[in-house]
Amino acid sequence: MRREAVKRLAVAIAVIAAVSGACGVAAAAQHETGGLHNARYCEILEVRGALPNVVVTVWNTIGLNRCPARQWNALDANELADELGDTAVILNGPRHFLMDAASGRLGATRSFHGLRTRKAATIDIHTAAELVQAPYTERTINRHNTWRWKRGRLVYELVAPGGTRYLMQSYAQIRDPHLRIGQLPSLRDRLSLPEGWRYRTRRLQRDFVLRASGTATVIQDDFQNTYQREP
Repeated sequence: MRREAVKRLAVAIAVIAAVSGACGVAAAAQHETGGLHNARYCEILEVRGALPNVVVTVWNTIGLNRCPARQWNALDANELADELGDTAVILNGPRHFLMDAASGRLGATRSFHGLRTRKAATIDIHTAAELVQAPYTERTINRHNTWRWKRGRLVYELVAPGGTRYLMQSYAQIRDPHLRIGQLPSLRDRLSLPEGWRYRTRRLQRDFVLRASGTATVIQDDFQNTYQREP
């Protein structure tokens, strides 16, 4: 894959690949992780192959560590790609989860220069159109997850013109390293929402569960905050 194609691929995948650590197609047992609200995590994305058969494997730190800044900042994506024999490596983070607990199938664990991670998901890229960076555009991620929010928790949603709702699963400190959870209620003032879209904040009146059984539909906003489509 030529350097320019790799660059476009990296940009696209960084936009679409924030996923839950509660995942793993090959694993047997279900596992639940609590205490996730505002928990910092990071992801390492291994890109292999070339169009039309690109496969991205996502490795996530959740449940293993809080992505220590010293270890995370020491990683170099190009050096990792050379070391691992990958087409490209994308460092996706830091991010912070917003649910309270997550359960799903555990994936295999792996260490990248001492940073422990777990296999979280895979992403298939088949066409050049999928390499276009497009906020507010749906993407399909292969994963299993069950996420739980407690009653009384403040949640953040995007609402499409037809009424489809997307619940924010994580906020990112990639484009804005200073973004904090306390700034999310007023985030609408900073978003370039498409015509007819709304960003809203609401407080849950009861416990809420959001599931993905094999695939999840996600979108991201201008700041690479990630949302999963609600039923």
